[in-house]
Amino acid sequence: MFMFAIAGIIFYHSLTENKELKILGLPEKWFMAFLFSAFCVFVECLLNKGGHLVWEYPFWYRSFGGVWLIFIIGYFWFFCSCILVISLKTINAKIRFIGLLYSVPIIMNIIGLGILGWKY
Repeated sequence: MFMFAIAGIIFYHSLTENKELKILGLPEKWFMAFLFSAFCVFVECLLNKGGHLVWEYPFWYRSFGGVWLIFIIGYFWFFCSCILVISLKTINAKIRFIGLLYSVPIIMNIIGLGILGWKY
């Protein structure tokens, strides 16, 4: 959780002001999204190997398929969302997008509690 709490801030501050900069033929934002996602997967694999992070699902193991799932589903979309927020022009649009991101898990938790029979 701590990594997700600070990863977006670190990602933002690692980007340069030059919007035309390309690294290995990719725009800087997308190159950094790949780089940061790969680093986060590496950290997660180290934690799992050391027994500090347990993966419950068999498709999530350190096999070739599991690592790609963690990369794409777990981290890459997070950094793509950061790129989207950075590219929005107005503060109002940025706040609405972040509000949408926060509202999805809140609504899903409320629905989940209702399905599980939690009484208000």
